[in-house]
Amino acid sequence: MSTDHSARKISKKSRNGCQQCKARKVKCDEQAPYCRNCKYRRVNCSFLSQWSQTPSFKPPTHSRFQPCQPSNETQQNSFLPSGFSTIFPPTTCAHNRSPLLQQLELMHHYATTSFACFSDYEAYRSVWQITVPQEAQSYPFLMHIILAISALHICHLRDSDHRKGSYKELAGAHYHDAVVAFRSTVSQITRSNSSAVFAFSHLTIYFAFGSSKFSVNNGRMEDPIGELLDVLLLLRTAMEALRSSWDSLVDGPLAMLLQRGPTITDRRYLPLDIAEGLELMEQFYHSLPLTRDAHATPHETYQVAIQQLWDSFVMAETKRKDWSMALRFPIIFSEQTLLSWKRRDPIGLVLLAHFCVLLCRAPARWWADGWAEQVIDAVSRSLDERWRHAIAWPMKIIGMNLQDSDLNSANGNSFH
Repeated sequence: MSTDHSARKISKKSRNGCQQCKARKVKCDEQAPYCRNCKYRRVNCSFLSQWSQTPSFKPPTHSRFQPCQPSNETQQNSFLPSGFSTIFPPTTCAHNRSPLLQQLELMHHYATTSFACFSDYEAYRSVWQITVPQEAQSYPFLMHIILAISALHICHLRDSDHRKGSYKELAGAHYHDAVVAFRSTVSQITRSNSSAVFAFSHLTIYFAFGSSKFSVNNGRMEDPIGELLDVLLLLRTAMEALRSSWDSLVDGPLAMLLQRGPTITDRRYLPLDIAEGLELMEQFYHSLPLTRDAHATPHETYQVAIQQLWDSFVMAETKRKDWSMALRFPIIFSEQTLLSWKRRDPIGLVLLAHFCVLLCRAPARWWADGWAEQVIDAVSRSLDERWRHAIAWPMKIIGMNLQDSDLNSANGNSFH
């Protein structure tokens, strides 16, 4: 028998495990923000509170879509706006299967069903079905957002199923992991990660659209205008950051999604109903007296925004009726226009209602269902009778008339 004690395997006992593992007297892998045991059991881990004290992450505290507080990490990652919020808090999940089986189920659903919701054209199908998951194998933040939106889609499909809530929790857990992974691994957009960041940005925006109606009762949002502005801010910030990597993207595996034809802005190509609706809005705007309020949005800002909206409608009708065209307008308009929407200026709200017609005319998607209708309805409730006549066309598009709006607004606040 050897007496060489140095050859013996020495077991080192760590006292640095999480409180939950210590209470259960099980070995902890000590991986923050969630150890493997807590992640498997879907319970809050004490490491989370330690992790949240670092500048890279603020844990979720609300079930509504709320902006995260800015942190040092967020300031370094200028393309990670405050709108990249965590939507659902980590909760105990009703699923009894292992995380691996859950992930296999979600990836299978994405690869067979969910991917088609992002493929406006046949040529895009292989990109979303095959190429994006391939990219995700190297980038956990992309993998988690794929699993998150897959779970959210299942939640949408199981409208009356008793397991609906568990898929909602799965969606929130994977979204949370996606944000944590993104913040901890992406300090700048590079040639190697630009495609993954591009796909992540798109899926996060779709997730933001789709999750809002699951955070309130019966799919009705408390503040549809504010919810939409949160998503549009997220969109603008992400696309602004990706512009610097455009050359890398057009040479990358997702290049098919970036193909653009010639810019067409000739109004003659618009269908008569659209042209008449936009002309009425423009005529109403020009009939308004010029304001001398130094704090008001400049007259020229609205003129440019109206022209940009016209152009967006023309391009959506002549080039392709897809969501990239529908969301083109909020990417290109000025910060002053966005501020007018945040202030709920009546002229800005009229413009917002007409933009929502673009959303109505885009391909039907589960994650966008009801958005345009709820925002136009909210705008009609916010405006008094004089202003409400300026959104008669958007209201007609969603099946409302002025009489219905007058009756509804009697029970709410309106701008005078």
